[in-house]
Amino acid sequence: MDDRFADLTQLVPRFQHLHTLQFFTDSWDQPFMYPAPVAACYRAFFFFVPHESRVFVCFVSLCAAVVALLFCRNLVRHGLGRPASVFLVTFALLTSYPLWFEIRQANMEICSWLFMAVGLWAFMRERGYSAAACFGIAGALKITPFLYLGLFLAKRQYRHILFAFLSAAAVTVPSLWLVYPHIGDSWRLTNLAVSKFRTLVTLGTLYPYVAFDHCAFGLLKKLVYRHISAHHLSVLLTAYSATAVVLMLVLFFGWIRKLPVINQVLCLCVATVLLPPTSFDYTLMALYLPWALLVLFAILQDKKGQVSPGLVPAMVCFAILFVPETEIIYHYVSVGGQIKALALVALFYIGLSRRFPLTTSSSGCPA
Repeated sequence: MDDRFADLTQLVPRFQHLHTLQFFTDSWDQPFMYPAPVAACYRAFFFFVPHESRVFVCFVSLCAAVVALLFCRNLVRHGLGRPASVFLVTFALLTSYPLWFEIRQANMEICSWLFMAVGLWAFMRERGYSAAACFGIAGALKITPFLYLGLFLAKRQYRHILFAFLSAAAVTVPSLWLVYPHIGDSWRLTNLAVSKFRTLVTLGTLYPYVAFDHCAFGLLKKLVYRHISAHHLSVLLTAYSATAVVLMLVLFFGWIRKLPVINQVLCLCVATVLLPPTSFDYTLMALYLPWALLVLFAILQDKKGQVSPGLVPAMVCFAILFVPETEIIYHYVSVGGQIKALALVALFYIGLSRRFPLTTSSSGCPA
């Protein structure tokens, strides 16, 4: 069975009933467990049915090409030779398993990633409100990008945080109307559908085991799944979620906010893909944002004849996370996701314990 572009093509029948109550029924093959702005993104591609998959591939390919070109120019501007820059960026694209997985699944992760990438670029250029708007829209698509608001919190830019939430609301309300014209009912039914993700996916009712789930809870589930009841697994998930929130708050206010901006980006980015109770391989595209910053940091360090002690271990972790590991099998089961989870834990530790300071501009960020 050909399951390419599954996240997109399986939703075509449901989206024929967008803007009606039938959109929320459970009779469709593919559950729709996403916030309303994600439905708006899918709807944009369904304008091109029956060629929605081709349009999606072209869109992702264009985004990747533009971002790669801009990053290559940035590398050259920071002193890396043009041939070396072209080779590095081309090699990164060709070996980017998260990107190819995103194309294969045709998930709307690319939309959230684009806003995160533009938002981080704006933040590093000290365009705070533009960055806040991008982070807010990305958070409306998928809640974890709201963690990037910690960058503003560390600088006590509270107005930017408020602006981010207003931006999220500005895209959520019309998206709710697009899904169903009665916004109150649309909000209630959308939240009800999103809540099913916990039971059907995270707890494994729909997908008992997902080899490419690289979150920390996936490690726990791998260890205990066959030894505890569904009820106790649900209790474990509740305890895990509460612990993850408390741990992140303690680490942020006690440590992360005091670190250089690259460390902040690295820690917050890793948290977005490690701490959620379910995280699939296309979410690893987010890691290209701190990876790019560390590449620029490495160039600047080389100019000064310096070597950061955490740079090589970080790059090893990125290498593990950016390549496919589906064929690493133990007892007839792929453990690639669990290996990536351990690499994420190591990368998070590096972000906490090894400082990557930049002093190339007044903000301490690369220009």
